[in-house]
Amino acid sequence: MVSLRQANSWLVPVSKEAPTRSTDAGTSNAGRDVFEGHSRLDIDLLKSAEGLGVVLPNDVSSEHQSLIDEMAGRTGDNHDRAYATIVRQAQGGLLVMAVRTRATTQNTTIRTLAHQASQMLIRTMTVLENTGKADPSAFELVTAKAQVNAVRVIGQNIEPSDRELLVLLAQHSLWQKPASRESSNRARDSKVRKVAGQLAAEHTQLTQAVTEAARQIGVDLPSEPTTEQKSWANAISSSSGEELDNMYANLSRAADGSLVSQVAHARATTKNVPVRIAAQTALTILLKHMLLLESTGLVKANSLQMTDIPALTQQKSNSSPPPQPDDSSTSVGFLTGIAVLVVAAAGTLWLVRAVGHHGEHRR
Repeated sequence: MVSLRQANSWLVPVSKEAPTRSTDAGTSNAGRDVFEGHSRLDIDLLKSAEGLGVVLPNDVSSEHQSLIDEMAGRTGDNHDRAYATIVRQAQGGLLVMAVRTRATTQNTTIRTLAHQASQMLIRTMTVLENTGKADPSAFELVTAKAQVNAVRVIGQNIEPSDRELLVLLAQHSLWQKPASRESSNRARDSKVRKVAGQLAAEHTQLTQAVTEAARQIGVDLPSEPTTEQKSWANAISSSSGEELDNMYANLSRAADGSLVSQVAHARATTKNVPVRIAAQTALTILLKHMLLLESTGLVKANSLQMTDIPALTQQKSNSSPPPQPDDSSTSVGFLTGIAVLVVAAAGTLWLVRAVGHHGEHRR
């Protein structure tokens, strides 16, 4: 929450001034959208903090004030390129943090706030990218660490993390779509049947987006899920009644929660347009699916990611009550972004100046 508040402290004033300093209609409109989005987020943030008893800072940090001052001296194309690039970079880092929090927090207030923030950031990042002013080379995050799976690739000059994302998304649909279709027919609870049917239908959209991106960049996708994913599907198939309802809701939510942060990272950092489009589709769908699965009322606090799920598949019937949300640990998790943003602020100020010099060389 503190991280979001600190980001809003400079994103709101800089975006408010963007339409008056820009000579480009697209950048002016983007500035208005970002200003409105972060202003609304700040209002919701303050309300949530008050309800949780969290004290948020009111002062602008010296690093963020330097950003505001630096942008105040820019106009025209010099302003537009710097604004679109640094705001898009900052929002990418915020998106990864918001989605990770959305996937893992047990606090319903913070979960709602993180969900709203994620949706707003996805939308405004796209608006900034569509201006054509944001420099994709600046999208990489300070903490980025790509994990690469072995996969046959036809195309050339493709980032390993882009390949991995498409493979992971394809495998996710390969197990969750049939499991959802089966659960929509066999689940006892009508809410579970409805949610499962919706997930199965929307995986068709996800598969289409991933397949198209893979075709464009030359990645050969797998034709079946992983061995572990097959075990999840088998656990659901071998269950019935209330056990099936719980198995499906918790396995699906944990799988979505484990994947969504990596998708958010790809959406924030990839320079590849087809992969970015696929990541945006996947991120929107996964956030929606987590919300739908949680609406069944069956998702346990230890089923937000796959960490504890192997025990669930081995001991399918678990009568012990789920652990209660721990507000203190939730707050600690949400505040870990502060250090990253402090480092990012200095890096962003450097980026503002670098973009300016780049623009001057262009002229």
